[in-house]
This record gives sequence, structure tokens and C-alpha cells, in this order.
Amino acid sequence: MVEHVISVTIITIACIISATMLVSAIYPAVSRASSSAISSSVELGERIETSVDIIAEANEGSYEYVWVKNIGVSQLVASQIENSDIFFGEIGNFQRISYNATLSSAPCWKYSIENDNGNNRWDPGETVNITINAGSEITAGDYYVKIVLYNAVSDEDTFSI
Repeated sequence: MVEHVISVTIITIACIISATMLVSAIYPAVSRASSSAISSSVELGERIETSVDIIAEANEGSYEYVWVKNIGVSQLVASQIENSDIFFGEIGNFQRISYNATLSSAPCWKYSIENDNGNNRWDPGETVNITINAGSEITAGDYYVKIVLYNAVSDEDTFSI
């Protein structure tokens, strides 16, 4: 009788130790997976709420002007706009243009919020004027422009001069 009690006690302790080891091995993996799912969901939600539309282009000498409207539901702060990628050039010969607020090192671009409500953010419904300094005279031809925001939301357009 005593042997049975000791055996059952040893088996019970072994089961508790095994269960504890199993939980301690699985819990961190489940926690990491749920954390990844939450951050992916947040990023996806941010991308869904962000949308832009290139509405017009014009040029003057070596400068190209591109107007882009925020048609999403989220606002963008200055650092998010400045971290955008702008691609511009003749079709088949375009390049990524770097941001430079002073337009001093061509090719480069800067922006201004045309109809800002005073908060210095690119709010839904507001239009940004992107000025591209191409560095040389923009000649007649077919051109391509693309804006890619910090979160990979983009719009592109082709136009002729």
C-alpha cells in the first residue's frame, strides 16, 4: 500500500514538472506570435487609412510641380512626408529624387501644404505641392512621376510636356 502511494506521488510530481516545462516552452512562442500579429495588424490598419492621389503636374524651366491630395482618413506629419520617395523623369529614364528643403542640390524636391488648416500636418482633403528641381531644363516629352509614402502607399502618373 505504501509503495502505491509513493509511486503515485512520484508520477504526480513528474507530471507537474513536465506540464510546467511544456508551458514554459510554449508560452514565449505564443506571446511572440501574438505580438507580431498585433503589430502587423496596426501597420495594415495604418496603410488602409492612408491614400493619396496625384491630381496635377506643371513645369517651369528646370522645376516640376506636382500636386498630391490626401484622400485617406489619416494625417501625415512632416517627417512622414519627408521620408517619402519621389521618382521622376522621362518614361524609361526616371530616378529617385532626394528630399532637400532648400532645393539646393539638384535633383531634389521639397513640399508645401497648399491649403493647411494651420496645424502644419497633411490632413485628409489637403493638397501638397511638391516642387522638384531637376537640375536642368525639362524638355518636351513623356514623363513619369511616382510618390511612395513612408508606409509604401503610393500613386503614380504619366504626363506629356
